[in-house]
Amino acid sequence: MSLDVAVDASERRRPVPADALLHPVALAAIGVLLLNDHVLKDAAPGLVTGKLSDVAGLAFFPLVLLGTWEVARSAVGRWRGPSVRALALSVAVTAIAFGLVKTTALVAGAFATTLGAAQWAIGLALTAGHRSSELVPTLVVRDPTDLVALPAVLIAAWIGAARLARSEARR
Repeated sequence: MSLDVAVDASERRRPVPADALLHPVALAAIGVLLLNDHVLKDAAPGLVTGKLSDVAGLAFFPLVLLGTWEVARSAVGRWRGPSVRALALSVAVTAIAFGLVKTTALVAGAFATTLGAAQWAIGLALTAGHRSSELVPTLVVRDPTDLVALPAVLIAAWIGAARLARSEARR
């Protein structure tokens, strides 16, 4: 099968809720985040590894918000396809939340506790209840210099916009 045929087939495919997370760039961002946080930061701590997770997270997290919204809407029979408004809101909420986490102690503390609770709950579910009952907040480093990574939300916007264009072309 030629590349043209593969592209034509993907353009005809009907969008499904949260499928933006399956975009190769989104999957690569998730992979980079995991590799960086669990291997590279320990092997070579520094400026690059410090910012790499921020860029990767900002590239895919708006798509997580978007996908969550789409799945929820689909579950109640209200999702009709990709939405410009939902995409824009996901990107904006991610950028604003990231900015607040990186610059304010109150929001950074709330985020650390929330993320720790989520990790605890996931760990509890994965170990069928055989896990410590102690909830530990995640380490969140407040660093205003991390704001240089904010343009990475445009990667999610680009993925979403391309998906919107394909959806419109299909109609």
